[in-house]
Amino acid sequence: MSFGLLQTIGALALLVAAWVIPRRQAGARFRLGAALWLDLAPFAIVAVLLAVITGRPIFGGFVVVALALGFAVADQAMRDTLREPVVFQAMSELPQVFTHPHLYLPFAGPGLVIGGTIAILATGVGMLVFLPPVWNPQPLWGFGAAAAVGIVYWRLGNPPFLARIAEAFRRLDLGRDPATDAAALGPFTMLLAHCAIARAERAGRRQALTPVAAPFVSRGTRRSPIVAVQCESFFDARRLSPLVPRSVLSAFSECCGSAAIYGGLIVPGWGANTMRAEFAFLTGLPEAQLGYDRFNPYYQLARVPIASHVWRLRHAGYHTVCLHPFDRRFFRRDLVMPALGFERFLAHKELGGTKKPPYQTDPDLARQALQVLDEEGPETFLFLITMGNHGPWLHARLDQTIADQLDPAVVPQMTALFGYLDGLRRCDEMLRILMDGLRSRHPDAVLVLYGDHLPSLPRAFAHFGFTDLHSDYVIWPGNGGSPRRIDMPVHRLGQALVDTALGNGWQAGTIRAAQ
Repeated sequence: MSFGLLQTIGALALLVAAWVIPRRQAGARFRLGAALWLDLAPFAIVAVLLAVITGRPIFGGFVVVALALGFAVADQAMRDTLREPVVFQAMSELPQVFTHPHLYLPFAGPGLVIGGTIAILATGVGMLVFLPPVWNPQPLWGFGAAAAVGIVYWRLGNPPFLARIAEAFRRLDLGRDPATDAAALGPFTMLLAHCAIARAERAGRRQALTPVAAPFVSRGTRRSPIVAVQCESFFDARRLSPLVPRSVLSAFSECCGSAAIYGGLIVPGWGANTMRAEFAFLTGLPEAQLGYDRFNPYYQLARVPIASHVWRLRHAGYHTVCLHPFDRRFFRRDLVMPALGFERFLAHKELGGTKKPPYQTDPDLARQALQVLDEEGPETFLFLITMGNHGPWLHARLDQTIADQLDPAVVPQMTALFGYLDGLRRCDEMLRILMDGLRSRHPDAVLVLYGDHLPSLPRAFAHFGFTDLHSDYVIWPGNGGSPRRIDMPVHRLGQALVDTALGNGWQAGTIRAAQ
């Protein structure tokens, strides 16, 4: 058997392996049909193009196996830490793996990712240097074919082709859950289908969500300062176990005791994906209205002006300011925040935070928020996006009060849990600073604090048998009556806040929220 035939057979074997690896991880069934061939197509196209360009079919097979393994590592990491597989918008976050590796690599395993990348690069270079080509390399033909594939993909992504393709994908019996669709169709068919349908629906959805420049409140309505805090990974961790000291969230307890309303918050993500809760809170839009853009509404949908509570408050005469002590381009908030109606967006350069831990502490952010409120005046809506308690929590200071209750030798992920609870104390300190500052400056101000999602501590949660998916919220202060606990989805919270702040009656807002 000739060397060329051996290479070709090996390349085909590697191509099949590359296709099977992510399918097995997704639990996909092997049923003949269009979905099966679509799932294979990306691997086959890449392998063939590389074989033509290099003259070494085995190199093309090796590259697609390497890509499949990388996809499998990312997919498994997301399933473990976020409880969902890779979705099509995840590709937009790939550059952030290199600009902010500390936010991604610890969850996939830095040693595995770095070591695997080095081994793959070394092996690929070795193939190109030491393996003779089976046929004459044809880089011009190969790159020309790649350009043609790109042009076809671009053309198919434009009307009227896109609408027809999306309609064809809808016939594949898609569901709302990407894990279910990946198992039914294969992971790459799922990604292609979700992407095509989202693109086809996006223009109409944007048009329906265009901001309307109309007064939000009538003249003479009370306009109190409004401060909203989206607290990173916040939830009342005392729900996790009675062993967690009550003192961890003493200010939060005090805040709930004098609140208008408080309770559990139904959020659309677990462990990460802050932008989902953030978008829902600011716009009041439930996930059902977003289609497949719900996985990351900041990816494309919200990069043009979108109707929101921010725009409504701005049209009513409020100054609208967002504070986020992190990279303003992360999730492309530099484009999204103005599109959602914020006049000013103060990021890490303006606030003194950093792109890497420890970012900026939550208490420091609270003090800066009060300074901004002093500058802007009472008719101001401040939206704070904290980073102080962002995971991973790798280097924890052992808190003896907690260690006396929770045995580090018994509880899984105890180091991370220590770090998280230590950060939660600073969240609580931030809340107290804001409460005291608003009392002294603007007694009529209204404050909301809520958690964007629960922290990704799956093994620690499993140890305590904790399965709740909700975070917590509080709207403070109350109206002199007894605080009421009302659990609600996050897309209702913004309206409840505005109703409270503008004196429209929080009861009406929260009754709607609970429905």
